[in-house]
Amino acid sequence: MTHLPVPSTRPDGRTTNHDRTESRREAGCEAGYIETYYADGAWCSRRYDSDIPFADGDEELEQIALGSQVARWNRLPHVIRAADGSITETIPAP
Repeated sequence: MTHLPVPSTRPDGRTTNHDRTESRREAGCEAGYIETYYADGAWCSRRYDSDIPFADGDEELEQIALGSQVARWNRLPHVIRAADGSITETIPAP
């Protein structure tokens, strides 16, 4: 089965264009992960299976810290993406 990126619009009007299946493979996290990424002028953190972030803000390090904490709580890896969408770091699950 081929999965294509599907643009989605969040309630705040921002759009995302991430293919969850390819993202999980690329990150090496088939079971799921927490992701921190940059979209529409804000740093965001979300679960791998959600289009809507659980947090967003202007500060990159603040979002990375928050995403790492949520990943630890859920015993999931934390994938950190650069502003261009490339994976810069994957922190393994505890």
